[in-house]
Amino acid sequence: MQPDNPYSAPQVELIDDLPVRQLPGWSVRQLQVLGWLALMSALGSALMLGVIFASSWLGQAEVGQVERYTRWLGLLLMLLGNYLLIRLKSFIEQRFAAQGLSWPVWIVVALALVSGVMDFMVGDQLFKTLSVLTIAYLGLMVLMGLGITWFGIRLLKVRLAYASLRTMAWLSIASGVMFASVLFLPLAIVPALAVCVAQGLVFFRGANELRERQAVE
Repeated sequence: MQPDNPYSAPQVELIDDLPVRQLPGWSVRQLQVLGWLALMSALGSALMLGVIFASSWLGQAEVGQVERYTRWLGLLLMLLGNYLLIRLKSFIEQRFAAQGLSWPVWIVVALALVSGVMDFMVGDQLFKTLSVLTIAYLGLMVLMGLGITWFGIRLLKVRLAYASLRTMAWLSIASGVMFASVLFLPLAIVPALAVCVAQGLVFFRGANELRERQAVE
């Protein structure tokens, strides 16, 4: 069509791509390591869940050993998850100039620390009887679920984000709602595992993007 034809398609970009920002302090290897750590976190959580289910067929002595191992594993996975969440926040803020992530991230980190310590110290006593500890723990789960949901909503507002980051946002919202509902708390582990996988894909995508940028330069 002629340039002055009023019926021709517009010759301009309708959506501007967000330029790849400088990422000082980040390297390809660092992002790859974070991606593998996120996948290991998902694998460890799945393994712990499988061991807990399998413990129903074990004797009393074996169950005691399993509880000790899973308690330590749960504590380590909680610390790893908090570290990965903080690093993800830093990456997203630098790569996409994202805003509004600090409050939900630090709230989730703080609540995860408190609930993780409670689970490590008195995990086997929390749900044997309805007690003050049980109510406090469930209250923490509600607050953490709200924080995770808030975090997922903030991720959806990130402009021109990776597909894996948007997937992580929706999975975070689903997981957060399940945590906050308490009723679906046992099922929240499913989207939470998927969040870890999506988080790993975000780091891997960032690593590939940074490698391509370095190759051009």
